[in-house]
Amino acid sequence: MKYFLSLFLIIHSAYSFTLNESKGRGFPKNNINIYIASNDCSGAGFSTNKLRSMVSDSVAKFWNKVSTADLYLDNHGIKDDLDIDGLTHEQAINTVVPLNSIVAGCNDDASGFNDPTILGSASIICESSSRCRSILILNSNNSALNSFSTSEIEAVIAHELGHAIGLGHSETQHSLMYYSTGNKYQKWLGQDDIDGVTYLYPHEQEGCGFLGNMGATIKLDDKNDHNFPFSGLMILSFGATLLLFRLLIHYREIFPIKLN
Repeated sequence: MKYFLSLFLIIHSAYSFTLNESKGRGFPKNNINIYIASNDCSGAGFSTNKLRSMVSDSVAKFWNKVSTADLYLDNHGIKDDLDIDGLTHEQAINTVVPLNSIVAGCNDDASGFNDPTILGSASIICESSSRCRSILILNSNNSALNSFSTSEIEAVIAHELGHAIGLGHSETQHSLMYYSTGNKYQKWLGQDDIDGVTYLYPHEQEGCGFLGNMGATIKLDDKNDHNFPFSGLMILSFGATLLLFRLLIHYREIFPIKLN
């Protein structure tokens, strides 16, 4: 019975987190640099220097704490030559984002930011298995971020960083990657957040994850139709393999092999 229970738990948790539509491997390295764009963030209620600080606190409180994932997000601070004002996500990625890095910044006239309830968005593009770039943009067009506390903005940043590293929206309300922030302040990662980032950035002996050209936006009440759960066949195959392995170990414990 315990073997079938283990299989059920594996399948259930695998369906909790999602990835966006993918075409290839994500960031080829697990130590990912973050650079802060020099754009003004006053329309969002804070300074660019404050954004730098919140990004550092966000990665420390959320993604860098996952012991089961081999991932480290390293904030290198503000770069004066990074200007994303008025650029779309694709334009910013193609013109200002360094290779295999994430750029985070504010924009008051990015495409789709006319709605103040849109807090921010993130997108990643992988040209190949070894060449990826990601952009994280917060809405500074008199956005609802003005009414958020520092801790709440850090949670928004962490949510967008989740998209920047390859996660989609979660179906579980108690997760950081849940699609809506309405009446909700996330103080920690949910189990499916942890499972998702561990799948994408596993320790070497645990396997590998896949992602590709993707993007996502966070809104006060936002749904992402492009997320998809893992293939049921893939999960069942993995679970069946694990089950057979455990049964083999159990059999050898009952009938040990004797050496002459």
